[in-house]
Amino acid sequence: MKKAALARIILCAVLLSLGRSLSVPAQVLPHTANPARRSSPTQPVLTRPSQQHLARSTATQTPRVISPVSSPISALTSAPTLPPQLTPTRQWLYHPPGELAVPILLYHHVAETDKPRRYYVSPENFETQISSLHDWGYTAIPLSLLVDAMLDGAELPPRPVVITFDDGYRDVYQNALPVMQRYDYVGTLYVIVDQIGVGGYLNARQTARLVEQGWELGSHSQTHAKLNKPGTSLEKEVAGSREALEALFATPVRSFSYPYGSTTPSVTLLVKGAGYRSAVGLGASITHRAKNLYFLSRNEVQGTFALVTFAGLLR
Repeated sequence: MKKAALARIILCAVLLSLGRSLSVPAQVLPHTANPARRSSPTQPVLTRPSQQHLARSTATQTPRVISPVSSPISALTSAPTLPPQLTPTRQWLYHPPGELAVPILLYHHVAETDKPRRYYVSPENFETQISSLHDWGYTAIPLSLLVDAMLDGAELPPRPVVITFDDGYRDVYQNALPVMQRYDYVGTLYVIVDQIGVGGYLNARQTARLVEQGWELGSHSQTHAKLNKPGTSLEKEVAGSREALEALFATPVRSFSYPYGSTTPSVTLLVKGAGYRSAVGLGASITHRAKNLYFLSRNEVQGTFALVTFAGLLR
């Protein structure tokens, strides 16, 4: 009997202790809190973007055009080869009337010589120079387009260059034209009327062929006389040469190249009055303004120039 009473007392004590533990709220430690309660309404939950979202955002991004060469001179030591998808397109853009910075290069002969000479650029060096211009992002344009852009505004490539040839030597047709064709370049050819078909000069058929290829024809006078020399027939040298070339090749002749690269105020006025829209001489600048329209500066490419010197002409 006493054992039964003692068992009931122990059971009651156990039940009483259990009831107290159930009535006390459980303590929640910080590191065991509910994740849902940790999130704040002002703190967005970051999630990884879906593949569909990535595709949309990539499609709307503007592609970054990477220029292959920062400058011609820096390209001489290291020219990066870009993957095809990163090669920039040479998109032509409108340039309003006004000042332009465009190199105008002057060549005479493109031919081999026994030793380096000023007026003779070897075919090998010419090929290197033209291919380098292409690699550096330059596009050859006729002189008339440069004049149009200065006076009236015109679309131009990102890096235009004008390539001119004085005197009209036959080796220009034989050695320069094939290289220019490979790179889709055009030139501006200044011929001496009385030398057409003489000795080592271009004949009429070869000159016409260059015009057919998109080259521009200009006058380098009738006889290559010094225009400031007393007794020179300026009318024949300037106006007469233009009329003869237009009649012979049925193409507009709108630019004049001063023999020996120099002029006088009276000669310049005569060139204007003869119907030319521009004239070229010699100089070191690549910046052209309307006030210099009748003495546009050209950088002469000499046969003794290394490639780094040639690159310096482009500034």
